[in-house]
Parts: sequence; structure tokens; C-alpha cells
Amino acid sequence: MPSSDFLDQYTIIKPAELNGFPGLFLKMNEDERHICPFVTPEGCRIYHDRPGACRIYPAGRASSKLKGQEEAREFYFLVKEAHCRGFQEPKEWNIREWSGDQGLERYNAFNDLWTEVIQHKGSLGPEEAIPQKLHMFFMACYNLDQFRNFVFKSTFLQRFDLSDERIEQIKSDDEALLLLAFEWLKLVLFGEKAIALKQ
Repeated sequence: MPSSDFLDQYTIIKPAELNGFPGLFLKMNEDERHICPFVTPEGCRIYHDRPGACRIYPAGRASSKLKGQEEAREFYFLVKEAHCRGFQEPKEWNIREWSGDQGLERYNAFNDLWTEVIQHKGSLGPEEAIPQKLHMFFMACYNLDQFRNFVFKSTFLQRFDLSDERIEQIKSDDEALLLLAFEWLKLVLFGEKAIALKQ
């Protein structure tokens, strides 16, 4: 499914209260229980591709990265809800074991990169430039198909110094493309030289 179709069908966009960056929320079913649209009587129909918040449940994770810190600080908490059958299981897990079992390492790494952007201490610049910058943020973070088109169908590759190997990688690898998106956002939003310009 193209990114734009997924966004239209399954998400709600809300501006964040503190920084104004648009946040994306999953649109729950309009039934009495407001359950996830991907949950069926047989279980989750996107289980192998489920997002990090589903993988870590019933735990939760928050992270923050202060300027000058190499790694993000992690905070974990437990969400104890009656419908979660995991609490009835005899096995006990610590957070490291659970994260490893659920394949969370790469999800956490990309969430931390996203957090670096939304918690960046730099200014977005003049007020008249902010709407365009928020549009760039939305495209780069949430609509990877549109961002890929932007990279390959605009003057992007004439302006930025990317190796041939990296260019080939971002053609088909969404993780490589998202990494480039975060680097580009730090430059266009805050002027941080996270990606090299061609001479």
C-alpha cells in the first residue's frame, strides 16, 4: 500500500502541543471497544510488521537525548491491563530479555533518531518559514514514498554528496531512506550539518 493511502485510511494527524511537529496516531475502529483496525478474531493481521509500541507491550519505553550525549537515556514502565494475558504466564522477563525477544533493537534505534529531531534545541527560524518546514518534517518522517520521489525527482541528488552505493541503497531500502530523511531534516530545519552538501 502506498504511504499516502495508508496515512489517509489508518491515521489521524495532530500537532504536538509543545513543539508543533505533527504527530501521527493510529485511527481505531469506530465500534464500542475502539480496537485496532489490524486486530481480527484470529489475532493481529500485521503481527510480523507490528510497530514498536505493540512489540514492547505490556511494557512501555520513553527516551531522551541531551545535546552532547552519545546515547539516548531510556525509561521503561509497565502497563498492567486486565485484558493482557501475558501476566497470567509463569515466565518472568526482564526488559533486556523482552526487548531482544520482540526484536526491538532497530525500532528503538529509529525512534531515538526521530526523538533527536523533535527534541532538537535549534530554532525553526522565521515564523513565515515554519509551515513549509513542518510540511518537510511530515513528508520525511511519515510519507516515505513521497520523500523517495523528492530525493530522486528533484535536485536533491545534485545538491547533496551521497555515494553511489548509498543512492542505490535508498532506492529500495526504507530504513536507509529514513536514516537519510533524519539527516536531511536536521539540516533543513535547524541548519545542523548532518548531511554533506556538494561543493
